[in-house]
Amino acid sequence: MARRRPRGLLLSYLLMVAVCLVAFGLYLGEARRLVGANYTAMVTDLVRAQEDPDRLQLILDSLLDSPDRIHLSQLNELLWRIPLRIQGLRRHLVRSELEPEHYAPFLDELEYVESRLPELEQAIAHVGGDDDLTLQEGRRLRELGMDLEEALAWSYSELNEVLHQASADQRRLMQRLTLAVAVLLLMLLGAVGGVLLMLYRLYEQSDTMRRLSLTDQLTGLNNRRRLLQEAEQAFSRYERQGSHLTLLLLDLDHFKHINDTYGHPLGDEVLVHFASALRNCARSMEVIARMGGEEFAILMPDSDIAAARRLGERIQQAVRDMPLPEPANGDSLTVSIGCDEAKEGDDFEKLYARADRRLYRAKELGRDRLEGSFDHPLPASYSAAAH
Repeated sequence: MARRRPRGLLLSYLLMVAVCLVAFGLYLGEARRLVGANYTAMVTDLVRAQEDPDRLQLILDSLLDSPDRIHLSQLNELLWRIPLRIQGLRRHLVRSELEPEHYAPFLDELEYVESRLPELEQAIAHVGGDDDLTLQEGRRLRELGMDLEEALAWSYSELNEVLHQASADQRRLMQRLTLAVAVLLLMLLGAVGGVLLMLYRLYEQSDTMRRLSLTDQLTGLNNRRRLLQEAEQAFSRYERQGSHLTLLLLDLDHFKHINDTYGHPLGDEVLVHFASALRNCARSMEVIARMGGEEFAILMPDSDIAAARRLGERIQQAVRDMPLPEPANGDSLTVSIGCDEAKEGDDFEKLYARADRRLYRAKELGRDRLEGSFDHPLPASYSAAAH
């Protein structure tokens, strides 16, 4: 369970990173699409309006050269369209985020154009048909046209520059905003990552403390507390399923002599080797624990007394064959074992007490013995002295 939690934290963090990246990608795409969008319609109208001054000049030149109805119709249509374009640009500018002082002079110039358009209309009112323009009328028409053309061209050109500058400013603002969002997002991910890292370390420390509280520090085997926990679960299964449950208690013979003769460091090394021998002999499903000192226990779920006897014999032989570290390599080591199988109505304390009595009997009968409630008792000569 403790290992699943850090994995869950990591997956949650990776999921959050993925969601943040997707959200930032959508934001960036939308920002690029919308940047300058406030001015798009205005710029479009302005680009179309910038064609009007050149068209006005061209039509007036054609009309002065040949005052026919086609040129007159074109000019009237243009004079009708120019005020509409000016009104549209005025509405866009008023609704925009631009400061009025940035565009007010150009609107004033366009209002001047609007005020002069009626004069141009009057000047061309009698043109067409068989009427001819006098030299003075032609000069007046050309002066009005040039004046309006210059005013329109200048206003539209300056407005175009203002709009491009505003669009560029908005683009820079959006870039800075995007950078700020990215930095904040990285800071958020960093902060959350730091919190998750601290939680992960807390879980690791908690798991380490839990394992240390259930593990014998010297041998790495389970300790008494872990054995009691496993025994509680094993007895629950035993009562539900009616299966077998057996306990072995093991005690190294004359271990005090090794400690007294060669020192406790070498004695600790012997205990580590003995723990390794127990692991090699037992199955993975069996619970091996150091009870304290040189006393060990093996809890065997789903195993009867015959299986316990076979395991005990393997352990005894492995201990006899186990070389001791120098300078104790000239000595030999044996182990006494007591085992018993759980009965109906038992709990761990009762089973442990019977196995402990078996172990005590093995010690009394000469050590290096395996004692248990076997169907076929071991011969009296079965001891260290017999082999």
